[in-house]
Amino acid sequence: MTILLVCYFAFLLGFIFYSALGLYHLWRFGYVGDLTKPAMVVYILASVGVVILTVILMSLRIWSTNLI
Repeated sequence: MTILLVCYFAFLLGFIFYSALGLYHLWRFGYVGDLTKPAMVVYILASVGVVILTVILMSLRIWSTNLI
């Protein structure tokens, strides 16, 4: 099960990096007066909510110490 946790956190790091690049691109090249900023806030809140939910669900599970 440890491998699954490592894969999850590796995916999470990639997701954070990719999201940061996307948000930077939206901030830099988004339209003025458009729904750019509210869309960014909604995306950030939804992403943080999903990450917090998955961490809570994973913390409730009893993980074995086996590598597989």
